[in-house]
Amino acid sequence: MASSGTRRRLVRAAVGAVFGLVLGFAAGQFGLFDWIAQMPGEDIASTVLAALLLLLGLFALVAASSSTLYRRMAENYQEGDPLDGTVLRYLRLNGIGLLLGAALLLAPPLAVRFGYTGDAAIPVAIGLAVLLALQVWLNARIRRGSDELTRAALAEASIASFWLTQLGLFGWAALAKLGLVAEVSLWTLMTISTAIYLVVSIVAAIRRGMFA
Repeated sequence: MASSGTRRRLVRAAVGAVFGLVLGFAAGQFGLFDWIAQMPGEDIASTVLAALLLLLGLFALVAASSSTLYRRMAENYQEGDPLDGTVLRYLRLNGIGLLLGAALLLAPPLAVRFGYTGDAAIPVAIGLAVLLALQVWLNARIRRGSDELTRAALAEASIASFWLTQLGLFGWAALAKLGLVAEVSLWTLMTISTAIYLVVSIVAAIRRGMFA
């Protein structure tokens, strides 16, 4: 008989598949895919990454909405383990942080798509600055309230993603300087660095048994 952890994974995979099919069908019916296909490649990449952050953030908020849901959805929860409000509060803060990251990735491409450039984009830039400041404050609060295990995972993810990004940027910049590869925009580099940090963070959490 399958273990409780395996059953959780199967249930989540089934629910996720159904949810994804419904969303994909609805997006196709409303022409969302055709609309996105008209955007530059770098904007498509950042939009897809933002959608992933959005889904992860919503998942975290749903899981943290009640202790019962958390027990059912959390991979690392074992029956009988203590569960207090601190765990759910931490998960909610992370969910909000992911949603802010999604908004920061979505806003610039959408603003350009709708013609908000130059002076017309000043309100958008101000809004982005506010969201960025809020995300920095939220990340600092999450770190202060984390236990030693979580802090170690955050530190590992930050260090690993920094060096991966540093080496990757240097390698690409050197090749571009030599005329061997094309130069890329700052937005493309930002999207790549964000994707690297997300992947490294997930791997660090899985290695420590923290991935819910």
